[in-house]
Amino acid sequence: MNVMYQENVMDTTMRLLAVTQALADPLRLALVQRLMAGEATTSELMAETGATQSNVSNHLAVLRESGLVNAQRVGRQSVYALRDATVAQAIESLLALAGASPQQQRIQPRQTPAIAAARTCYDHLAGRLGVALYDALVARGALLASPVSDHVMRAGQAGAVTLGSAAADVFGALGIDPNVVRRERRRLATACLDWTERRPHLGGALGAALWAQCLARGWVIRQPGTREVIVTDAGRQSFHELLGVTLEADTPALAGSHA
Repeated sequence: MNVMYQENVMDTTMRLLAVTQALADPLRLALVQRLMAGEATTSELMAETGATQSNVSNHLAVLRESGLVNAQRVGRQSVYALRDATVAQAIESLLALAGASPQQQRIQPRQTPAIAAARTCYDHLAGRLGVALYDALVARGALLASPVSDHVMRAGQAGAVTLGSAAADVFGALGIDPNVVRRERRRLATACLDWTERRPHLGGALGAALWAQCLARGWVIRQPGTREVIVTDAGRQSFHELLGVTLEADTPALAGSHA
């Protein structure tokens, strides 16, 4: 083993330790999970976690030093956000690995059972809704997914995903051009293991594009300050007509909406 190799291994190990140590605190993990719903100020994070300003600020500093979150100054406030989608995917995988149900989790602020039905995982859809859409895209030949072994599932991961022969038609009906999405500087598609369903949902650039289209077309509405997602009547109808997805009765729907 040469000196350069040893140095590279040591550097990687130290960076990995910094990340794991940063997440080894209930409040820091709660802050990261809250930021999976979108950016937030220190005041918003205080209100949602019940922690003091100094406590939240100190923990945010640790998360910034470890490279998990970024901050930018907007007026007199600092607005915090996850570094990128890989942080959210890592958290989802850790939750799946822990094997805890939504009701058993106590580290996520403002937790409700609805989070298992439909939610966001940073910039893509998760929960039963996300898994159902992923399954439908695979069934229609828009995606080709590698089989997920029990070992991979236990490791909190999922198989690789590539475009299928029907990708242009199926995604086109959803208002998404895979060739345009492919130009983004990130992985085109990932099978992000859903921590409540223990099955994959769609991540990567295509997952983000699907989430953006669902929002733009009014198929879903994000609950402010949470990861919970509400499905509208238009969304239920479109998911059924375009992908053959029929949502369960307990999937959160817009007030006054009916399946």
